Amino acid sequence: MRYFVGLGSNMGDRLQNLKKARDVLQKIGAIERQSPVFKTPPWGNRHQNDFFNAVIQLQCHMQPFRFLRKLKQFETQLGRVKSERWGPRVIDLDVLEWEGPVVQSDILNIPHPLLQSRDFVLVPLSHIAPDFKFRSGKTITEAVASLDQVEACQLLRENWENVFKKFTLHCGRRGDRRR
Repeated sequence: MRYFVGLGSNMGDRLQNLKKARDVLQKIGAIERQSPVFKTPPWGNRHQNDFFNAVIQLQCHMQPFRFLRKLKQFETQLGRVKSERWGPRVIDLDVLEWEGPVVQSDILNIPHPLLQSRDFVLVPLSHIAPDFKFRSGKTITEAVASLDQVEACQLLRENWENVFKKFTLHCGRRGDRRR
């Protein structure tokens, strides 16, 4: 099964937290692609540190609910403590999409219900899957272009192991700045 997993961190050594998450994901599958790392403003509760975000494409034999349980175990193992919704976190691992049928339950929804409205996953996803199409038929390029808000996604690292690179990429179009 192919999964797209969103990674985020806004506490401690954020880049190191993403690297550790990537390393534990390799225990359950093969990483086919990883996006650059982006620095993005927090979503929801804006009174916290900026996030470092990335998306990984992972080939894994697990079914979705088992995969989700494993991601939650990894979050705990890496130091995540459940607190407020959309609050600060050492690591956040989200199932964004997979190649199987739609999943809808109280604990898991695939595709992620807010996938098409979050620049911090759309932009990294567009880097590793430029031909990605949502189940509606909309392309990733169309989704990024249709964002109502303007948010600065700062590209921090093209390759997670290379020298620091930085520039600003604007996601969406000018307009509503609400998240």
